[in-house]
Amino acid sequence: MIGDPQRLQYLEAMGIAAWTSRYRFVNARPTEQGEWEVAAAPAKPAPGQRLQALLESPSAPVERHQPVVDVPSDPVEASTPPARARALLEGVSSANIAPSVPTSRPVSPSTPAPVDRAEEPVERPALADPLRFTLSLSVIGDRWWLMLPGGRPLSEAGQTLLGQMLKSIGVPANWSALSSLSWPLMSLPASDPSAEAREGIQVFCAGQAQRHGLTIDGAIVVGDDSWAPLLSEAEDNADWACHSLPHPDDLLASADAKRECWTRLQSLAHAWQQGASQQE
Repeated sequence: MIGDPQRLQYLEAMGIAAWTSRYRFVNARPTEQGEWEVAAAPAKPAPGQRLQALLESPSAPVERHQPVVDVPSDPVEASTPPARARALLEGVSSANIAPSVPTSRPVSPSTPAPVDRAEEPVERPALADPLRFTLSLSVIGDRWWLMLPGGRPLSEAGQTLLGQMLKSIGVPANWSALSSLSWPLMSLPASDPSAEAREGIQVFCAGQAQRHGLTIDGAIVVGDDSWAPLLSEAEDNADWACHSLPHPDDLLASADAKRECWTRLQSLAHAWQQGASQQE
């Protein structure tokens, strides 16, 4: 069992708003209690009905393979008890009694049961510590995600620079903050930390899109935190394409970094315009 904070985090990541009434306000009207009707117990069938049901039910198939009956070599032993009794009454020697012939032929033995073998040891994947990060999720124009690093928030100058960069390529410079994700939800070892973190981000984004009624076809990942490369790999199965940008605070003091970022901005602008034309 998990605690309420972890359960609420799971529900929030899936886009399910949970509310639990635990306290009653002073002079508040009590909550109405629903009346549940108890279902009547099924009537017990009569003995005649149960017998008829057994007769109508199909019988189990009879196995054809039966064990072989060993025939003894001694003719006296092979003879039936009535034959031996008759021989004693009539004074006939037991050697003259013909051995009885079995009326049915021995059936070939069934397939022998397989020999039990030692179970081979199953190799379990090695467990490792999960990835640990925090990201802030925002939306641009109800179309694209803007994922900002929670461990390194943008400064005022960095926010201004990011807005200018987006505005220069025709992308709205204003974004609306929605929620934040702190991973992992539960501090447990993971067999594949990267895959579990990627899936956690996708589920978190899908829940936010469902909660706010958004249709997302793109995303901008800012910074180079441990979670950023997960969304740009080929294994990412999300419905939206991901575009990465360097942290704006790193671009403030470097003109060369700004020139290198211009190529990424051009690719981002082309994807934004292409998505807008498809919606039209």
